[in-house]
Amino acid sequence: MPAFAKNPKFIIGTIVVLWVAYVIYANFQIEMVTFYLLPFDILKLQLRLSAVIIGAAIFGAVATIVIHWLWRRPSNSSSAATAPPSPPAPKSSTVA
Repeated sequence: MPAFAKNPKFIIGTIVVLWVAYVIYANFQIEMVTFYLLPFDILKLQLRLSAVIIGAAIFGAVATIVIHWLWRRPSNSSSAATAPPSPPAPKSSTVA
């Protein structure tokens, strides 16, 4: 058996990928899900349940990446640029 196959991350990742594939396959067999966008059946949207699951997963991943990027980017506020520099720490040298 290759060394990478003994890695716990690989084993857990394989289990997760197989489980997601099973969930998508099992839910693909289910009938259509109907979303009523406007009252009185004026506008309704029919999707397979697997499409809803895949769309939710993609939306969650993209939203997580965007929020992470917005959280980590440097601040452009003017208050950070006009703040006075902090005084240097006093040097203390002790000779034993």
